[in-house]
Amino acid sequence: METLFKDSPLHRITNFLRHGSSSSMNSISSMMSRRIPFSILSLFLWIPITSCSLISESGPQKKRITAESMDYELVPVNSRADLPPPGRIYGQGQVPQKIKGSGYTDKVRERDSLRFIITDLAEESPFFTRSGPFTYGPVEVPQDGLVSLPYLGSIQTLDRTLAAISAELNEKLKPVSNTAQAAVSRSSRIANTANVVGEVKTPGPVPLERGNIDSLDLLAASGGPREQEHLYKYTLRRNGLDYVFDYQGFRQRPFPVEEGDLLSVTTDTSNRFYVMGAINRPTIVPFPVPAPTLADALAASAGLDERRSDPSGVFVFRKGEPDQVFTIDLKEPASLLLTQRFALKGEDIIYVTEAPLARWNRLIQQFLPLSQFSQAAYNIDRLSQ
Repeated sequence: METLFKDSPLHRITNFLRHGSSSSMNSISSMMSRRIPFSILSLFLWIPITSCSLISESGPQKKRITAESMDYELVPVNSRADLPPPGRIYGQGQVPQKIKGSGYTDKVRERDSLRFIITDLAEESPFFTRSGPFTYGPVEVPQDGLVSLPYLGSIQTLDRTLAAISAELNEKLKPVSNTAQAAVSRSSRIANTANVVGEVKTPGPVPLERGNIDSLDLLAASGGPREQEHLYKYTLRRNGLDYVFDYQGFRQRPFPVEEGDLLSVTTDTSNRFYVMGAINRPTIVPFPVPAPTLADALAASAGLDERRSDPSGVFVFRKGEPDQVFTIDLKEPASLLLTQRFALKGEDIIYVTEAPLARWNRLIQQFLPLSQFSQAAYNIDRLSQ
């Protein structure tokens, strides 16, 4: 082990530091004393030259936004008179046309199961039984609706009420037995259905088991939307046509549901805004309420970042003809009240600019490793003297 250590580079360096010539050490010391101060000086001369390019930016600066531009109209908001008009207007939607009528009917439909009951106390009657009334069925109604009964022939049942079928059956019984009485009951049926799909709690088919089921009943039967109703649009497909509603239009214009209707509940992507810049939580925010304000947007992002933000540089970018940029100074107390009245629209961008001092702080942080290196070089220089 000792032999290996003697041959190692570490041993040679240690031996040089212990026994090297004083002239060599003086030469190194002289070199460092000449070069280190110049290196430190050149470093600090280089900082102001390159500072503009080294300062990182998270977005446009306040001066650039407020400068004159042909791309958008700048609108300072200093009072209520400067506030934009109300945001989104709800209540849109067209009631679908009637095609089949009500999805439910008490009349007999194809594939209904009918039971025929004939009571006759005359022993000579073919329908007399000692154990009880004569029962025939259940019989599934065929596509043509004709049901054949013993001794009576065929009877049409399709699209008729049970009372009307019973009345005709009693007329057919008279030539066979004057004492017989007939009744018809429905033992089962396959319910007509409408379907609900999309962002609801229990999507799937909804049986239309009673009359006068409307669109609100259909939505309620599926459990309703998964979140707040204003975050969705409601599309009814009937006979190949789509009828689109916002939440208020769907609520205010209920319509009868027909067999085969399809209701789709999907996210309304226009009901959201973006919060960016010097804030605590940049994010995409679905409308927290149907008509959100700028105060709602700032609260949804956990407010301004106190270390970086410039409260005088709060902007709302809005698409339109022309595009507009609203600016509001939150350093003014009255402006806080204006944020509660500033109506947002879907796809608005709320942007908070950075304070100039925050940008310089980032520059200083970038040079902290270099300053530490310079301090280390200075310490080496002192030790070498």
